[in-house]
Amino acid sequence: MVSLLKIWLLMTIINGEVKSNYKVFAKKIGFRKIYLEKPKSHAGCKKRDTRVVVIKNIFKMMKKFIKRYFKGAFFLNVPLVINVIIGLSTLPIILRSLPIADYGKWQFVLALKAWILVFSAPYITSASKRGIARGLNGTFLYGFFARFKLLGPISILILLIAFYLKLTREGIFSILLAIMGFYLFFGYLFQVSFYEFLIAKKRFKEWCLWQVLVFFISMVGSTIIVYCTENLVYFALFKLGSISIISWIAFLLLFKREKIIESYKREEIDKECVNFGLKLIPVNLVSITADNISQFIIGSFLGFSNLAVFSIAVNLRSKFSAVNKSARTLVYADFAKAKRKELIKKVNHYLLKIGGLGILLTLGFIYSGRFYIKNFLPETFHQAIIYFTILALALPTGIIHGVLRAVLESHFRYKELTIVSITLSLLKVVLILIFGYFWKIIGICIALTICGWISFGFYYLLTVKKDLVVGNIKRFLLLKKLSNF
Repeated sequence: MVSLLKIWLLMTIINGEVKSNYKVFAKKIGFRKIYLEKPKSHAGCKKRDTRVVVIKNIFKMMKKFIKRYFKGAFFLNVPLVINVIIGLSTLPIILRSLPIADYGKWQFVLALKAWILVFSAPYITSASKRGIARGLNGTFLYGFFARFKLLGPISILILLIAFYLKLTREGIFSILLAIMGFYLFFGYLFQVSFYEFLIAKKRFKEWCLWQVLVFFISMVGSTIIVYCTENLVYFALFKLGSISIISWIAFLLLFKREKIIESYKREEIDKECVNFGLKLIPVNLVSITADNISQFIIGSFLGFSNLAVFSIAVNLRSKFSAVNKSARTLVYADFAKAKRKELIKKVNHYLLKIGGLGILLTLGFIYSGRFYIKNFLPETFHQAIIYFTILALALPTGIIHGVLRAVLESHFRYKELTIVSITLSLLKVVLILIFGYFWKIIGICIALTICGWISFGFYYLLTVKKDLVVGNIKRFLLLKKLSNF
């Protein structure tokens, strides 16, 4: 009876708060003002078409966004559009020039590369943008050296493994692995580092030019090579070799122009970027493993030919979802300078409109992807239509997911990123294993789509609704303590 009386008193206090100041209380628990006020009557007015109003609001949001970021958005999306056009134009030539199993092996090596890079702490490079954006240019070199100390030994180990596999007559796979090892040592870090510097400085025009140059030369050149030789090794050599050479040139020009060595000697450095990147290695390892486990499972157990078909659907979805990454990149510098509470309030204001835009884009992407696969790719890859359609169902959450993640990354919210990454990654691995076991590749696609929506929910709760979630948990714990008395 005593415990029940205490619970009754607590609920009476809460109820009294609602009655005395219901608007303030409602805002605390997440309701908007529109649900608190009585609707005004408009006699003689016709009902508006809800769909028209939603579409108009979406276009208003886009107009404001374009006005604020027009120059940056233009130069960010030019390479995106060009890359998509070149990629879609060259892919049919590549697929017709290579055996389907060889293309699957190449995709397997790319997935392996993404997993290996985790141990070089990729978040050091991305986190260095904060210091560079604040004028601490020495952070660029500080982050570069920190990652090279990790990536150098890893690259040498890959070369030794490739040499061992060659001795055991593994053939083309060992050669591809050796090429990847040389690229990671001599090219990769130079490429990603100067890209991040230009983004942090909001020099999107230069970033655009280098992106287009690197992708055009590497993609078009490697396509010509594979068309003439029908050899995967020559294709990989030209593609990764050209990327490395162009990256060296851009890196050296940036060094000379920005006087980065002088800034580094003056210790104009945001040293927190290295600690941030190192702390996220375990989290990133779980995340990247979850992202690439589907490729590892399909390639190892279902064959490289099936992996080649599946990778078409995944790559096509990635090209369409690249718009999400451009939006995230565009707002990063402004997010890093803004206060977190004000930033979340502004993001929440545009959330529904961003979601509506994502749905409209997804419908167009699904139709375009199905048309492209059916009319341009070899018939052996037409099974990818089903895979792509399933994977595309998660695209509406992409833009919102990118914006919410940028909120956490730009303010170094390590705990939130850790919770989301580990939880979602473990859940993704479990779903892929279960769905893949029963329904093979289609099951894996369904699992990935479900995870896309769950990911959006997690980021939403830990950014926009974090205070509400924490408040409800505290109330629940308080009620539980009272009930135990």
